[in-house]
Amino acid sequence: MDIGKNGILILVLIIGGGIIFLFSFIKISNWVRGKKLRQRFTKSRQAEKEAEKILRRNGYTIIDIQKSKPLLITIGNKIHRYLVRIDYLARKRGKVYVVEVKSGEKIPYITNRETRRQMLEYYLAYQPSGILLLNMKNKSISEIKFQFGSTPRQWMIRIIYFIAGIIFTLVLYYLLRGGWR
Repeated sequence: MDIGKNGILILVLIIGGGIIFLFSFIKISNWVRGKKLRQRFTKSRQAEKEAEKILRRNGYTIIDIQKSKPLLITIGNKIHRYLVRIDYLARKRGKVYVVEVKSGEKIPYITNRETRRQMLEYYLAYQPSGILLLNMKNKSISEIKFQFGSTPRQWMIRIIYFIAGIIFTLVLYYLLRGGWR
């Protein structure tokens, strides 16, 4: 009979200890994750403040900070809305640029897939004159421009405008030479 009571006590202690250690593990993990996020946020906020100085020093005027733009995506017949948020919108010599500040080790380069996709999303959402990638690791500004090949539709539009220009010129010439008398 003692073995049964001790066995139940041991089982309760094992389960209770497991629950306590699991709860402690979850709490400590959340605390560590939160601390890392706070450190990362502090580092990025400091980098962004320094980025403002670098942009101004290089002749850019900051138009907006942390600007968000809503985009809509239709999947099937359902519309999904999401926000695209940029670090800065800046102007220099009449041209408007989206500025992305990067302060990580791997991320600051356009050769990084995630960075390239992010820049393309900004380009399509804001349609700026260019995108500036501000690498806080080496304090450099790189202008990113996407170049797309022309589609058949774009070529057709160009041809139509060209033909319309020829016709307009011929009619103008005809009218200036005496035209329909």
